Amino acid sequence: MENVDFFGAAPHQPSKTSLKHHIRLLATYLDNIFATLLLYLPTTSSCNPSMLLLLLLLTPQADALANRPFIRKLRGAIPANYPLSLPWYEDGLNFSCTGCGKCCKVDGDVWLAPEEVPPITQHLGLNLSEFRSNYIKAEITPSDGNEEESWMCLKRDEGACVFLGKDNRCSIYDHRPVQCRTYPFWPSLLSEQAAWLEEAVLPDEVTIDEGSSERHWSPELGGCEGIAVTTTNEMKEGEASDSDDEHESTIVQREEIKAKMKAAKRHWKRFPVDEIKQSTWYL
Repeated sequence: MENVDFFGAAPHQPSKTSLKHHIRLLATYLDNIFATLLLYLPTTSSCNPSMLLLLLLLTPQADALANRPFIRKLRGAIPANYPLSLPWYEDGLNFSCTGCGKCCKVDGDVWLAPEEVPPITQHLGLNLSEFRSNYIKAEITPSDGNEEESWMCLKRDEGACVFLGKDNRCSIYDHRPVQCRTYPFWPSLLSEQAAWLEEAVLPDEVTIDEGSSERHWSPELGGCEGIAVTTTNEMKEGEASDSDDEHESTIVQREEIKAKMKAAKRHWKRFPVDEIKQSTWYL
């Protein structure tokens, strides 16, 4: 029988020690899955692949094992969008902030979680009452009336976030909200590659050919110039040379992408008003 390398590397004969190690690793990985099933499922429940994946993610040990190199090779053989397959951004994403400030000018709201408020008020040297008066347009207070647990929505100033300066820089950058620090790595933009590519826009100085699917940023549709995608004759060579010289995109690794995506997801899920989450505010 021909010796075919399943993972595309040069064919080789693994040592007995290496083979035993991988078998033990796989056995441990499966043990975690079954232990999770026993823990979370009644004995009468049936299990399907989607439930298996969900339960797997509930176990930190199993999640850690899922990222071990050998297990990732196995997962790499699973077709995209199947349970346990690798994310489409496995090899990282080409992104670097251009500092254009346009993400701070998109039509929409920025909500602060309760724990995000004190660092900002301290940075500004304001008490809570002054902060509310100057920067907050709406507030959601718990039923027990504890205002320290309120979610607060930032005001806008001339079509932009109230904290965006004339220089297009955030005046509370070191204390900016989770919503801001995790963009564009939001779950809604990472759900599939098409959503990520749709968020990419061209700089305003680049001309877009008639009939092209490419677009510029707009307040209504938003978009990010920092998402690097091959575009319009390689950015119409020379047409945006000045901005290109100043901005060079980098590869953001999978670990950082997942960390920011999970932080955004936790933040959004904690928000107490489902009606707002389903209509005017999502990450």
